[in-house]
Amino acid sequence: MLQVLRFSLADMLHDRSRTLLSITGLAVVVASYFILFASGRAFSSYLNVTTVSRNLIVIQNDMIDPSVAFLEPQVIQAAQDLIPATIRRVSPIVFRHTRVGEHLVQLSATAVQDWEPVYHLVLLKGAWSGKGREIVVSEGIALANAWQVGQLVQIFGSSFSISGIFRSPGTAFASVWMPIETFRALFDTQRGYQGLFVQPAVGVDPDTVRLRLQNDPRLADGYAVYFEDNYTRRKFQTLKDLSSMMTVMSGVALLGIVFGIFNAATLSTVERGRELGILLGIGFSHRTVRRLMLVRSILQGLLAYGVGLAAADLFFTSQQAFAPLVILGLPFSLKITPDMAASGLAWVIALALLGAWLSTRTLFKLRVVALLSKP
Repeated sequence: MLQVLRFSLADMLHDRSRTLLSITGLAVVVASYFILFASGRAFSSYLNVTTVSRNLIVIQNDMIDPSVAFLEPQVIQAAQDLIPATIRRVSPIVFRHTRVGEHLVQLSATAVQDWEPVYHLVLLKGAWSGKGREIVVSEGIALANAWQVGQLVQIFGSSFSISGIFRSPGTAFASVWMPIETFRALFDTQRGYQGLFVQPAVGVDPDTVRLRLQNDPRLADGYAVYFEDNYTRRKFQTLKDLSSMMTVMSGVALLGIVFGIFNAATLSTVERGRELGILLGIGFSHRTVRRLMLVRSILQGLLAYGVGLAAADLFFTSQQAFAPLVILGLPFSLKITPDMAASGLAWVIALALLGAWLSTRTLFKLRVVALLSKP
């Protein structure tokens, strides 16, 4: 086996130009696989986020982006009329996409006293906003921007101090929050609310409240009432679709390894059929020559794997350092984990063997005379 390995290495060094081209092409495929696989895993990590809540959300029908919705005053009144027997608390909220630091994030504004009981915000550091120029930020956004309590950030041309960092699942996981009064002053607007969070009274079936609100003539056909859990899952459906697409694309990238090895091995054997015939003529068995080709393909695959893995890791490192990835307001940390590297190595070896076997199974059915007659 050592002789086969040494012979294969010598052959690769002798034909170094073709070997380098083959390794480069395969390395691109391997790097693409890791980038797609890591992206799909990053997206899927958010699909496990769940919101355990009895809250209801009232929003305009068919609104994918809540920042463009509009909540008429009578809708809020319809919910307030059910306090306290059916509904415990109502909390209208404003959504707006705006740039904070280097990222476009979701800015939410509502009454401060509703942040904990209605929106499930859990303070991790600092304190809740108590002044006009203070905000609180989610841990995801704080991590992506390396923000700390007390740091100043720019929002719509004004400086704000981060008074606290919070954690919350679902729709509030990656966002910036401020008091509604601060929002009105900052944007100099009295625009209406975009959504309404409704907290059913203790002991009242939330589905009963949902049906009663949905059938209220003041909501008519223009508004929908969701459970907060369902609304969260609806938002993350986009991430689910992206995750599925990345998984499929990473599988397609793996197929590129088969075709790459197949093409390289086929081209090598076809162009060097005479040399292979000589090896068979001087006493090498078909099995030994095929083993040479398989070992050569594995070596090329392993070298391509190393180069592709290093390239993908370098891309992730530079991307995190200079342009952290944020999609739908969610920060994504792309990295190659040990299990991902191990599975990638296994796939490369297996597919390299498959590609080499496919390229040689027909050629070695030829007789030595036929191989020697090749130009």
